[in-house]
Amino acid sequence: MKSRTSATLLLMLTFLLGAVAGSVGYYLLATHMMIPGPRSASRSSPHDIAEELAAGLSLNAEQKEKLKGIIHQSRERYRALSVQFRPQYESLRNDTRQQIRQILTEEQKARFEKIVQEIDQRHKNHEHRPAR
Repeated sequence: MKSRTSATLLLMLTFLLGAVAGSVGYYLLATHMMIPGPRSASRSSPHDIAEELAAGLSLNAEQKEKLKGIIHQSRERYRALSVQFRPQYESLRNDTRQQIRQILTEEQKARFEKIVQEIDQRHKNHEHRPAR
């Protein structure tokens, strides 16, 4: 019984840490990318971000064009950084999942694999959503 409780707590802790890491990552992205307000269901284009900031800051046409360039360049740098660190992220995620599998019963492993598939599908859908 103690082993089952420990396994459940470890699994919950793992998902909690993932949620915290994701929240921190989003916060850092949002503050460094100057994304105003809460994240919408779809991604904002550099044009949309520039328009919102231009309206809020009363930017002139020249400032607005420069802002669009800055936002576009920043997004490209973020994408490059994401590609650079993706292998390390994947490795850590796979290692964590493997450690979790080692403590599960066969029945729990089957449920865990279903959960993992659902998480992976949500991430895949999110990554392939076209930017506006």
